[in-house]
Amino acid sequence: MNKTLKSTLAIAALLCTHVPRARACGCFAPPTPATPVVQAGERILFAKDGKDVTAYIQLQYQGAAADFGWLVPLPSVPTLETGTDELFTQLLASTSPSYVLSTTRDYCGGGSSTSVGCGGGASDVTSAGTFNSVDAGASAGASASSPVVVQASIGPYDYAVLKADDKNAMLGWLSANHYYVPDATGTAVTPYIHPGAYFLALKLASGESAGNVVPIVLRYESDLPMVPITLTQVGAIPDMGVLVWLLGDARAIPRNYYHVVLDDLPVWNDVSSYPAAAIRAVHEAPKRHGILTEYAGPSAVMANRLDYPGRFGDLTQLRTLSNPYDYLTFLRSYGFSYTSTLLALLQKYDPEPASLVAQGITPAQYCSSYYAYQTPDATDGGTSPFDPAALTDAIEAAVVTPARRASTLFSSHPYLTRMYTALSPEDMNVDPVFSQNPDLPEVPLLHTAQLTYPCEGDAWLATESGTKAQFVSGVLRTSTALPGALRIETLREAGAPQVVTDHAAAIKASLGSVSEGSSSDSTSHGAGSGCDVRNHFPRSAAGTGLLVVAAMWLARRRRLV
Repeated sequence: MNKTLKSTLAIAALLCTHVPRARACGCFAPPTPATPVVQAGERILFAKDGKDVTAYIQLQYQGAAADFGWLVPLPSVPTLETGTDELFTQLLASTSPSYVLSTTRDYCGGGSSTSVGCGGGASDVTSAGTFNSVDAGASAGASASSPVVVQASIGPYDYAVLKADDKNAMLGWLSANHYYVPDATGTAVTPYIHPGAYFLALKLASGESAGNVVPIVLRYESDLPMVPITLTQVGAIPDMGVLVWLLGDARAIPRNYYHVVLDDLPVWNDVSSYPAAAIRAVHEAPKRHGILTEYAGPSAVMANRLDYPGRFGDLTQLRTLSNPYDYLTFLRSYGFSYTSTLLALLQKYDPEPASLVAQGITPAQYCSSYYAYQTPDATDGGTSPFDPAALTDAIEAAVVTPARRASTLFSSHPYLTRMYTALSPEDMNVDPVFSQNPDLPEVPLLHTAQLTYPCEGDAWLATESGTKAQFVSGVLRTSTALPGALRIETLREAGAPQVVTDHAAAIKASLGSVSEGSSSDSTSHGAGSGCDVRNHFPRSAAGTGLLVVAAMWLARRRRLV
């Protein structure tokens, strides 16, 4: 690439640094007991077709490439593909709950005004990964005594599918093949050891960097989708968040966990409290095995998110663009997302990486600001070698094809459910299993409430669940601490929920009676009366995978003559 491209990249690289965190489903193998690799969360998409399950799993890792190892138990021998982190970026953006408040002010002397406030917050989206391959040739395992069923490579990974009928044989193979196995793993894998079970062992191939960790797509035969949370406890952190999306013909349910309905009153009081409120709610379930549903409805919310007519343009044309300016302009014009996968490919086919290394800039310091927003000098006469055909082939395999394959999951499954839970290692003793119930209603993304300022008296809130609450001097009035869950229930594959615990009466008692104020026409609503809605509905984003629409309230006061 030309010199202008090089120098601009060097400047941009200093402005933003991406540091991925360790996240996965299954068990990360820490390099040593003194420096464990912990998991900060899991994001998984399941699609169910008859007896076949597709599991799209986001892997995120921080550490040395040689120390990366990942294990996941499976009920049958899987096929593998590599995926795209863009799937989870778009899933978070399209299925995150939002909260919108309408505010009404009753003016003394008659009349009222209503405003609707909304704002935005950013989800905790961490992109990781680089290279991606769509197919890999698998070879049969070793001798009959070996636990290896399949051993092959795909994208940046070497992998093996191992029989799980003999724990010692399996752990011995992992150790011999440089998968570090901490002491706790032997106990954690025990529930998954039985005839007919398997483990997938994955590691980065020699020469690959830690930045090359990309999602894995597994297809295997199974009665129901399941998250192997028991094994995850080996590297988990307290209150580790787990986000699960399920595609199917109807609303998904937790089959062996309690279903929790969030009491969102604290969220209306302070939208930034959503993560803590959600964790508190699922922890109120027996044994802290609770899951809440954040969205259930048409999968069309993901329509045109990953693929749409015209996206990616004509790749035949792209293969002919040998000028870096024209090439990058094409990428910007045809909807390419500047993920670390795309960036890594651009870096790989850059003929002079040593020039950046000499400036102390590592590939981990690159960010999308250069490729997305900067423009190399179109008049620069640089003649550095640049092979657009080879780069385009790599982009098609690593970016375009995975995005299109992921998009077909949503067009072929009409219903999408998003569920959330948070578990600490001591809670990870039952693997959550998921099924469907066509009798359950949808769970919308949009949540609304009405805040009323009467002519005289304190403001009061009415939520869509029918709860009313009084605010005194801008503070929610309660006599006791509110529970996190409105209800705790069990869900079956047919019929209505079976309520285990209903906190509605306790919540109502804690809130007490609500005065809706006076409509006296003898008192003016001046600047010194009432309470400012911004005091108790601050504009704030919840983060950690949730998009909460916070309030930007325009408190208009009218002076009466």
